[in-house]
Amino acid sequence: MSLTSFELGKLKIAGHVREELDRAGIAVESIHCRSGGMHTPPGAARLTITVNGTSAHLDFNTDEVEDCDSIVAGETWHRIAAFISQLTEHKEPQIIGSPRSIK
Repeated sequence: MSLTSFELGKLKIAGHVREELDRAGIAVESIHCRSGGMHTPPGAARLTITVNGTSAHLDFNTDEVEDCDSIVAGETWHRIAAFISQLTEHKEPQIIGSPRSIK
């Protein structure tokens, strides 16, 4: 059974975030990119990062995730970069806004 574009996108996003956090020198406890749960908006994937016992999350709509099935680029890349930038500035995770439209 092969993975869908959405599932591949979630894996690519999580891997990209791990690389960028390593480059920024942030020791992360966990990275999750989940969808379809009670705590995740319908039609979205939630990236959750835990640093020093504090979690922060960033939501992506389905199109954003599916567009990352081969490489993380474009608006999704910029949103992740801003999220990580905030982590490095404050050294404490913060919640960054939701995607423009989650259907």
